[in-house]
Amino acid sequence: MIWAYILIYLPILLFVVAFLYETYLSFARLRGKSRHRYVDATWEVTHTLLIFGVVMLLMLFTKSIDVISDAIFIPTFLAATALLIRAACYIQIFYVREKPNINWTDWTFAFSHVAAALLLVVVVIKSTWLLVTEHPEANLQFIPAFMPGLALVLAICAIPIYVIYSNK
Repeated sequence: MIWAYILIYLPILLFVVAFLYETYLSFARLRGKSRHRYVDATWEVTHTLLIFGVVMLLMLFTKSIDVISDAIFIPTFLAATALLIRAACYIQIFYVREKPNINWTDWTFAFSHVAAALLLVVVVIKSTWLLVTEHPEANLQFIPAFMPGLALVLAICAIPIYVIYSNK
């Protein structure tokens, strides 16, 4: 069962670390203290980790998918809404806006990171609580097939993040 939890929580933990750095960069931009322009590709890479963790949760606990989805639907929907707001602000700031003046869009962009992060923490806590208290049966037969997938996803995500952060 420990491998099922590794498949779920390792990519989510790595996502949280990267997302916190992205949140830091979004607020550093507001103060003009960031030497970095907001790193473009990281959110695609880090969201790959988040999606992998969520897919593992759902694939490993298919027999309890209705209970899990009922427990995490509202905070997941609200987190997705915060991420959608973040994406819209990102497009406005980095692709549409001609002057680099800080305005309400930049503040909305920064605080949408915080909202998404908090809501995603709620999702993780609720799903963890459900796994600990309800003890749903895991589909352990999938673990040997998913472990190489985890290694591949980690490699695919680590290389671009290393290149991006080491060059900026």
